[in-house]
Amino acid sequence: MRVLIIEDEQTAASHIIALLREIEPELHVIGVIDSVEDGRVQWPTLPTPDLIFSDIQLADGLSFSLLETVPVACPIIFTTAYDEYAIRAFRHNSIDYLLKPIDRESLEGGLQKYRSLAQPATHELIRQMQTLLSGRAFLPQTYRQSFLLQFRDKLMPVKVADVAYFGIEGGVVSATLHDRTTERRLSDRPISYVMDLTLEDLETQLDPQQFFRANRQFIVARNSIREAELYFNGRLQLRLHPESSVQVLISKDRVSLFKKWMEAF
Repeated sequence: MRVLIIEDEQTAASHIIALLREIEPELHVIGVIDSVEDGRVQWPTLPTPDLIFSDIQLADGLSFSLLETVPVACPIIFTTAYDEYAIRAFRHNSIDYLLKPIDRESLEGGLQKYRSLAQPATHELIRQMQTLLSGRAFLPQTYRQSFLLQFRDKLMPVKVADVAYFGIEGGVVSATLHDRTTERRLSDRPISYVMDLTLEDLETQLDPQQFFRANRQFIVARNSIREAELYFNGRLQLRLHPESSVQVLISKDRVSLFKKWMEAF
């Protein structure tokens, strides 16, 4: 069996490989991909895998963005520390979803599911389940409700509803909270917190009814928008509360989408 590993943490990749070799001594690991960009470069040069073990949150984005742009014909077992991607994972040939830290028992269970694909009835059942999940007509989408953010030596619980907008500057993503004057008088905490997620990650986790990707630098909450002003070249400039130190512009090609979003809910 040829196995491909997609994992950006070397320790985690080595752990999976060691467990796999204990369980299947004849198993052959054809490669380890540690980022979306690395995957796009390596993919054409790799032998066709029989099975893929893939983390979801990589250093430069979600593995979904890689798997959506390269030919994948084999089953995938996703390995991640987060459970909010389970539904989306099953749309990408997933046969199992293992939460880290991964132990031998769960890995053996995933391999058993892979072996069972040789049975036509099981294969057809999985195909039907993936088809249903891709439509998701009967499954309500769930979105992130809170973050645990670090400030100095403390971890601060922050509700998504308290975030006015997310922005990136100098490669650093931060969440700016709604300006609650009373709270700020009682505490010296800033209203912005540095995050270890990318805007691409956040875009998949936030309720699209409440948050809009304004441009490459900002995701804004509906209730933070005071007004949108006409700007030159057909763009819009958003006035936010609290105010942003950087202009928040809606590009010309997204203005129509933004208007529909504002009117829809």
